Amino acid sequence: MIRSLLAAVALTSAIPALAQPIAFPDQFDPIGTPLQSLQTREGRTVHFTDTGEAGWTPMLFIGGVGTSARAPELVAFLDTLRRRLKVRIIAVERNGLGDTAFDPAWTFDDYTSEVRQVLAQLGVQRFALVAISGGGAYAGHIAVAMPERVTTWHMLAAIASAPPTSPVCTADQAALEAGLAQQVGAPRQFWAMPKDGVAGKVPGFIDRAADEGAHAYFIAGQRGDARGVAREYRRFCDPPAPVAAFPAPAFFYYGEADALVPPDQGAYWANKVAGKVTFRRYPGEGHDVQYRHWDQLLLDVAGRGDHTLVCEHGRARLVAGLVAPAQLTKGATLGICAWQAGQRKGPDHDAAK
Repeated sequence: MIRSLLAAVALTSAIPALAQPIAFPDQFDPIGTPLQSLQTREGRTVHFTDTGEAGWTPMLFIGGVGTSARAPELVAFLDTLRRRLKVRIIAVERNGLGDTAFDPAWTFDDYTSEVRQVLAQLGVQRFALVAISGGGAYAGHIAVAMPERVTTWHMLAAIASAPPTSPVCTADQAALEAGLAQQVGAPRQFWAMPKDGVAGKVPGFIDRAADEGAHAYFIAGQRGDARGVAREYRRFCDPPAPVAAFPAPAFFYYGEADALVPPDQGAYWANKVAGKVTFRRYPGEGHDVQYRHWDQLLLDVAGRGDHTLVCEHGRARLVAGLVAPAQLTKGATLGICAWQAGQRKGPDHDAAK
């Protein structure tokens, strides 16, 4: 008896005492937004993602060309800000991408119908419309189909249409698919981005982008099928959606050095808006404006569009009005302070106050 007691005491003394008790979680941490599906009245299975926060501002996110319903995860590097601003993101997958089967007869009208049905299933009536890059052409059709439901419209480096002389318009369809197949078969090549931009500043971005490419072109056994993305490029050759006198406030974000989607594409859309227009131009910046200024986009969606987010003297703050880069004081930059090289690490600042 005494020997057993002494052994127990020795065992207890061998276990190091914890300075503080461990607060064990009662649920799992999310490792991504779950993919959902819907059988449409047309007989198609459409896939979508929804961050799902009831009571938050819904955003319909339309990703760039050739992206899946998981594309919103490419902007998860600002998810803390999204949550603080209470913005909910919904994305509806397009034809032939990710888990959604390819249908050669699928059109812009089909996408609009699928968006309607997904929003109905989710019980979402009004929403902010957000498109980046190639998603712009689809956003135009949403703006035409349901303008009364759009609270605000946001276009980031988003296309209106491709010029008739563009190779995607002049190439034979088979040749276009063959050329794109080489890119989609190697997602890192498809998602190649300048290392001095977002890819070099956001840890893990380029790897997550390559994962998105692998998901979009391989996840359902497509084995690098380029038909879906080829049809997306070809749709850019169609006339832009006939937007006219769009009533809601609209925001446009374009890099003046963007050779892929120059600011005149945004100007086309801006001229179709009857509501208030805020056009944010970024001199010297290229196509990754869509990610570089996602923090400003979140603020605009959340109702702070009459302010500009600025990092000055190591602190992020909101400045009243539309602030152009040329108006910034020396050393100041747009956006949160994480964009500044060698930024000071410290407590949270007042960006969302």
